[in-house]
Amino acid sequence: SGEYEISNSLRFNNDDSPHLVFTPSSAGNRRTFTLSVWFKLSVYSTGERVLLAADDGTGSNNNFDYIAINGNDKIFAYNYEGSQGYSLISTQVLRDPSAWYHLVVAFDTTDGTAGNRIKVYLNGSQITAFDTEAYPSQNFQTRFNNNNAQRISSYPDQNASYFDGYMCEYHLVDGSQLAPTSFGEFDDNGVWVPIKYTGTYGTNGFFLQFKQT
Repeated sequence: SGEYEISNSLRFNNDDSPHLVFTPSSAGNRRTFTLSVWFKLSVYSTGERVLLAADDGTGSNNNFDYIAINGNDKIFAYNYEGSQGYSLISTQVLRDPSAWYHLVVAFDTTDGTAGNRIKVYLNGSQITAFDTEAYPSQNFQTRFNNNNAQRISSYPDQNASYFDGYMCEYHLVDGSQLAPTSFGEFDDNGVWVPIKYTGTYGTNGFFLQFKQT
């Protein structure tokens, strides 16, 4: 509890095939962007649960990117372009049924240092231990922010891998690789809590508050 309160969340019930889809009218920045989302898992070890996915729009599932919680309850960021483009799987496991987690995945593939091209943060701290750690090539263009379907809680080009749980305070910032301090802070008890994001969103960025109207 603090000055900034989140009032709404969206429940994703896997049995209902829940998903959101947005197709931008034009491409944004496919190299530099940030995803920030708070979420709570309802089921565990049940296959991939997608937080954000994008594809090439062909329907053939050939070229795609996605960020998910995998079947081992680990954070998973992956690209496929005829072969693997990048793959990050956290060593850390998410299995606290009472926890709200804050995930930030920040891309800047223009960076000359491979390890800086994708930065992953959980509850304000950067994840540096990965079971799989393969970064994109410099200036690699993802399918995120392209003018093809951008999906929440759905596998690229397929209605599958639905999220099961809750999401809130969902930000996609187009054109900036941001730190988690743009979205949260540690309170006096050392607990990571949300703050109001005051930056811009770029061409295809957005903020989902999940209001009733």
